[in-house]
Amino acid sequence: MKRIVVLLVLLFLLTGFSFSADTIYQKSVLALYKSSEGQTKSENEIFFYLSRPFTEMGLKIVYWDIDRGLPGKSVTKYSRAVISWFRGPSMRNAEEYLTFLDGMFEDGKKVIVIDNFGAYQDRATGDYMQPLRLNSTLAKLGVMYHGDWTQDGSLLKIAYKDSEMVEFQGKQNIKDSAFFYKFIQSDREMDTWLSIRRTDRDYDPSPIIVTNRNGGFALSRYLYRVESGNVKLLLNVSKFLRQALFPKPKRQKIAVLAESNNEKALAVLGFTESVLKRSKIDYQIISTRDFRGMVPLDLTPFTSVGLILSSDNGLDPAILDTYLENGGSIVSLINGRYDKIAPYLGIKEQRRGIRNSTGYRFESGFFTGENITLEDRTVEWSPGWGIPVNNAKILATDYSRRFPLLWKAKVNNGNVLVWNWDNFVYGEFLGYILESFIYIQAVGVAATPALSIMYLDDWPLPMYNVVRNPLKITDTDFYTNMWWPEIKEILAIWKQPFSSYIIFNYNATTKPPFETGEFFVAKGNAPTKAAYEQLDAGIELGLHGYNHVSPTLQKSEINSFVWSSKSELEVGFTQAKNEWIRLLGEYSLPRTYVAPHNIISKDGLEVLHKVFPSIKSVSTLRAGEGEGETHDFGPYPDLPDIYMMPRMTSGYLLTSEIKSGIVSGIAGPGLWSHFVHPDDLFDPFRSNEKRWEELKGEFNSMFGFVRTNYPWLRPRNAYDGYRAMMEFDDTGVDFRFIGDDLVVNTSASGLIFRMRFDGKKIKSITGGTLLYSYKSMDAAVIQAEEPEVRVEFR
Repeated sequence: MKRIVVLLVLLFLLTGFSFSADTIYQKSVLALYKSSEGQTKSENEIFFYLSRPFTEMGLKIVYWDIDRGLPGKSVTKYSRAVISWFRGPSMRNAEEYLTFLDGMFEDGKKVIVIDNFGAYQDRATGDYMQPLRLNSTLAKLGVMYHGDWTQDGSLLKIAYKDSEMVEFQGKQNIKDSAFFYKFIQSDREMDTWLSIRRTDRDYDPSPIIVTNRNGGFALSRYLYRVESGNVKLLLNVSKFLRQALFPKPKRQKIAVLAESNNEKALAVLGFTESVLKRSKIDYQIISTRDFRGMVPLDLTPFTSVGLILSSDNGLDPAILDTYLENGGSIVSLINGRYDKIAPYLGIKEQRRGIRNSTGYRFESGFFTGENITLEDRTVEWSPGWGIPVNNAKILATDYSRRFPLLWKAKVNNGNVLVWNWDNFVYGEFLGYILESFIYIQAVGVAATPALSIMYLDDWPLPMYNVVRNPLKITDTDFYTNMWWPEIKEILAIWKQPFSSYIIFNYNATTKPPFETGEFFVAKGNAPTKAAYEQLDAGIELGLHGYNHVSPTLQKSEINSFVWSSKSELEVGFTQAKNEWIRLLGEYSLPRTYVAPHNIISKDGLEVLHKVFPSIKSVSTLRAGEGEGETHDFGPYPDLPDIYMMPRMTSGYLLTSEIKSGIVSGIAGPGLWSHFVHPDDLFDPFRSNEKRWEELKGEFNSMFGFVRTNYPWLRPRNAYDGYRAMMEFDDTGVDFRFIGDDLVVNTSASGLIFRMRFDGKKIKSITGGTLLYSYKSMDAAVIQAEEPEVRVEFR
């Protein structure tokens, strides 16, 4: 597959990027107080008890008297969180205050409530807030208020406590606190640090000190105690703030730190987003514009971190240092020159100079499979400036083995995986990106469509009853007596369904009148008979075109003939449709389409959809071939009824490039999508001048490679593959961790996911079936049978 950087595609890719003008990464926290309760900027509980913890986290406090009114956008935009420590329950304009907090949540800001919520009652009217309105805000912190207040300590009992969190400088004493409201849990991933049971009621304990991904909530009377005039903090405020602002990950989530003004970095980011979305992995993009507002603990919520940075300008190395010290994992996806963060990428020193490298060799153990090794002699790439530390594990080098391409290193308590090249700007390597994140995490998991799809392009095709090199028989005899029966036999042996794509002519006609005589030249009307045979056997027959001119109005290097207008293109497609109906019947109109030369423009898609509304899936390539546009898997943005199904590999030869494409396609998008032509034998480049017997042998070897390393793939034809992809797209997935267990929640049974878990073993699987367990590495593939699958490790 030709490696081309199509930088014009960036406009297409950028539609998915989540760079924003306002950032949640700020070094300020907005602290609210009420002057009506005797609080001032320097006389309030936040100032007294929280100043030091915030300073230690690298954050400064900006105070705001809520009695002055609500802070505006010009104030809140420079804060990452809002915190309150009110003394009383009432406030002027309490309804507006709730709306203000809702806006903070929507903007991605954290909200931390300590002591009294402060807005249970509107001070101006004396009215209490309706529980439904109050709880629409409180629920975002994981709790909902249900009243049932009592101060009778004899009715109360501690149901659960985390002593390190809630007994910091003294023991909780329920008789001294003697305070209760009924709260119910509204977030299953919320952390409860203290819960109280009312013994004269039969409902669940009330969670009163909690944190979740949106912030934290800590109820009055359980926070501190005054003894002999001294305040003893019961709440470990430093730990509470860390949990509220920087929670440890409860689900798999990846942070991607990326340059926002570098074309190559943006191309890599586009492919990274593509595979993470396709694998249903949660992620967050952090732009270089965000770096100035980040503090050392900001990466704590992520199971791994990706770097797409050509330099470390603006990035505080303490951010990576802290993350790795806490056991994090980092993947660097683009080469560069790093001055400050080099030690955190396993780099011991910088090279004096660099030169381009050629080829690669990947050792076994990096790619999921049974001891897969990959090598290539021709791929060119530019290395970075870094030299890995002596104890780094070298996973790949250039072909000569002189320059490291990929290494893994232990840094602090964490692990880093460093790609020392620039080739992720090419779409054929996108699966390597996903494999990196799955590989480096303690437990890495990805959903996968798990498909193998086979396309026979240009079949049936016009045959000319002529002898062509390297054969001594006519093309018609070869196609009908050798290629067709033998390709069917190979696919049957490997139990691989297929779809074929009829082409009526190879002329370059783009203006009426359109003729179809070529299709009927063959002896015995062989192309038509082959089409009948397929339809009678239930084999899918798709459309390749009236002729082999790509449906586009734009010329390119490989597309010298183009259609001059959409109207003429419509006439051409209509000719193909009429010919199809005449020969094969309207009942069999195609449901899938392969674009000639793998090129189709928006104009072509619009005309195709108009003439052939039966066609639901269109196939091209995953990487562009000069059209300035590439297609990812999924509905075409402007024509959602058309689903794009690009192919990753082609041909009969198991070359190093094809082997790499197979691995990348299965590791990334999650499928082996492959096509061959019946006339590949006649093309010296596509056949490498090998005989048909040799091509068959390599094709069988290709299937052997796929089935050995990926026996869990589900063989499908193109239309059934499209339907499987649609079903996969519609399936919701959540990858969570409960203790050491992996919990996968899915909206549909049948979902397949793959895992890597270096150094662990699967103890049990509940709610799912083990499809395959790799013998050569700690990796497995599981299919969900229930809405929740739990994998226990040992």
